[in-house]
Amino acid sequence: MLREDERAAAVPVPRTAPREARGPSPDVNPYARWVHEHPAVLLAEPSPAALRACLAAGEGPLAVDLGCGSGNFLLACALAQPDMRFVGFELRYKRLVKAARKVERAGLGNVWLLRERAERLPDYFEPGSLRAVHVNFPDPWPRRSDWKKRLVHRALLRELERLLEPGGRFHLKTDHSGYFLHVLSLVREAPGLRLVAFSNDHHRQAAGRDEARTEFEQLFRSQRKPVYSLVLERPGAAG
Repeated sequence: MLREDERAAAVPVPRTAPREARGPSPDVNPYARWVHEHPAVLLAEPSPAALRACLAAGEGPLAVDLGCGSGNFLLACALAQPDMRFVGFELRYKRLVKAARKVERAGLGNVWLLRERAERLPDYFEPGSLRAVHVNFPDPWPRRSDWKKRLVHRALLRELERLLEPGGRFHLKTDHSGYFLHVLSLVREAPGLRLVAFSNDHHRQAAGRDEARTEFEQLFRSQRKPVYSLVLERPGAAG
């Protein structure tokens, strides 16, 4: 999900340039324009109907990455599983444009990106339609007074009980131990989901596995910082 400590890039404008030569305001992010240049893979002004039209062009199970960043994780998953369809939610213009360019360079036809809030996930998908949902390194909102802003909370888990197909899974990775423990404490309140895996040292547990990693995970791994992970599953046979 989005990190609180990052800011979008702005375009510097020389003070001495005449008004007509200045171009965009210094407060305008150029990626806000470029986000519209990749309509085949990036829905800059998305709607459930527009996404359905995109998804109708392909077949296969659906997976969603909430807060997909600049797309490294999503791209790796789509390359490794060409029989699946992947949707990434992200708000930052720069990250979306970078992700769209990567998808286009790879020639992938099974990835779509939405400039949309992760909280709107239930508006875009039918019950039982998702094979997997990923949340990687969401903003931890560490102060207790801010916990209500966290993406993973009771309401999301209730929606996942409804949106995941039987056998479908929710995957969480975080570098914040308090967030990890908080989500673990909520699992007992989601009877439609069961905990099938968790780790307080994901890198050690996943050693030797060739798995997709986000930009944040690559950074934390290089710094030898711990990564916490868990997997929740909706009981039943996978489709």
